[in-house]
Amino acid sequence: MRSALRRATAARRRRHKSGMPADYAMVPPFPRGGWNAHQPPFPEIAPTTQLTTLPSGLRVVSQETHTYMSAIGVVICGGAADEKAHLGTVGGAQLAEVCAWRGTRNSSTADVLKRAEACGAYLHANAQREQTLYCIDALRDKLEDATQLLAEACLLGPDLEAPGAMDEVREGMELAFLDATQDARVRENIHAAAYGSSPLGAPLLCPPSQLHTLSPKTLADFRALITQPQSLVVAGAGVGHDELIALAEKHFEPHLPPSTAPLAITQSPYVGGCVLAEERAPTPSGYAVEATPQVRIACAMRAPEGGWHSKDLIACCVLQTLLGGGDSFSAGGPGKGMYSRLYREVLNRYHWVEACEAFVSIHDREGLLGIVGACAPASAHHLTEVLMSNLLRLGQQPVERSELDRAKNMLKVNVLTQLESRLVLFEDIARQVATFGRRQTLQEMTAAVDAVTEEDILRIGQYMCAAPPSMAAHGEDLSRVPPYEQVRSWRLRTAARMRPTTLKKRHSVSVWIWYVDIVSVTIGNTTPHQFGAKGMPVPPPRPRRLLSDEWWKDVDEARKYTQTPKPHRNKPMAMAQIGFNGA
Repeated sequence: MRSALRRATAARRRRHKSGMPADYAMVPPFPRGGWNAHQPPFPEIAPTTQLTTLPSGLRVVSQETHTYMSAIGVVICGGAADEKAHLGTVGGAQLAEVCAWRGTRNSSTADVLKRAEACGAYLHANAQREQTLYCIDALRDKLEDATQLLAEACLLGPDLEAPGAMDEVREGMELAFLDATQDARVRENIHAAAYGSSPLGAPLLCPPSQLHTLSPKTLADFRALITQPQSLVVAGAGVGHDELIALAEKHFEPHLPPSTAPLAITQSPYVGGCVLAEERAPTPSGYAVEATPQVRIACAMRAPEGGWHSKDLIACCVLQTLLGGGDSFSAGGPGKGMYSRLYREVLNRYHWVEACEAFVSIHDREGLLGIVGACAPASAHHLTEVLMSNLLRLGQQPVERSELDRAKNMLKVNVLTQLESRLVLFEDIARQVATFGRRQTLQEMTAAVDAVTEEDILRIGQYMCAAPPSMAAHGEDLSRVPPYEQVRSWRLRTAARMRPTTLKKRHSVSVWIWYVDIVSVTIGNTTPHQFGAKGMPVPPPRPRRLLSDEWWKDVDEARKYTQTPKPHRNKPMAMAQIGFNGA
């Protein structure tokens, strides 16, 4: 007891010496006496999202969190794709991100940082292909200064006409390109492979060869293109709605340009293709130098048409969670995805796979769903086969109910856990309002996740297999990466053998689909015990490569037994695992 009192006294002395204001003491939201069965229950106060559109067209949205920090920011409906479509330039979006907090014509960079430090602020800016974000996380009683700083960074911009200012910015952008991770470069290249020279294929990082084309006019034209009143969403988490409206009217509306016609929607059709970048893999600061440089490969297919507005948006998110994956090691625990498909059937099966992870890239009208993996250069061909086989399998083999339920539960847990962060909550509110015009409630989100069925996943997989694939690779040695025509032939063979499937019963699945899994196990020279059509053990087949001619012969041979599958009285365990249970 005495030691606890001594620690409390020492803490009070430290706070007094540091000059911390007394009103920063945490006030419990409910009486300290707690609650017992003889008292009425506490009222259920659920936070709500409030949205207001000002006469100028500026939208203000907020949600109260009753904390001593507030996250406020702006999401602008415009990015690198709009720059490429309407201006024909590349690099303006990244230039806006790099110059976000470099001061304005009335204040220097040092003044901006000093004001941010006085607000206890964390500054952040991010430019993407279709949206640009500015964010400040500051002390709640300093929101006036933080909002003024945010409006100046978003609408006024820096003074790049000063001598040497543009050269300094170019050097920073070149270092950002050189410091980009191998994973970031592959994800950039997969967009170029999928959309070609269309706006969505424009890079987010300006190549060093085009830095000389950047000028102060590039940034001015990009800002004038996207900063329209109807394109801006001012959002806040941990701030009162009326207070945020007053701050937006005071600091944003005086700098807004006159309202004009919204930007025309540009089409970026999916074409599919291949981009190979054979160059030395970068080693960003803070990362260990690889003894053997890795090759990173990404394979992607076209997601259902409609992008963010597609009816299959939630199903695509469930499918990504179902595939899961990650690095070759994880400490486990809830939500780590150790039971996802790519962990179970790729990372835990092939020791030479260093990383394997599913990803989705959704845009306003289009989207990608793919898998990115890493391995040594000698295994590049094999890794490409593994990635493509897992993608093509989505259109052939229905998922099991237990696997789908696990993915849906994991998705809901991940979303709800992330929304406990104030910055994530702000970004979710702002981007949803900018994209959909409203924010989806958590009840609507969880209900949409629960409504995803096995038929939805199979239908999405069949839609993906109907379009040519996209592939990107990065590394020093890409000699073992298969040519794109060979990868495309795998997809064509799969589409030719694909049958329309309707899941009327859980166990009416064609056996040849499940036979694909048995054959694929033989790749790692670890063949399980096999059984013939009569339930008798047969010698294990010799290893065959995925999607090869011999592999397809095995598939065609297995189709002979799929017409009228009959259960066996003394059915071995292997048969129960390939779809006959419950027959």
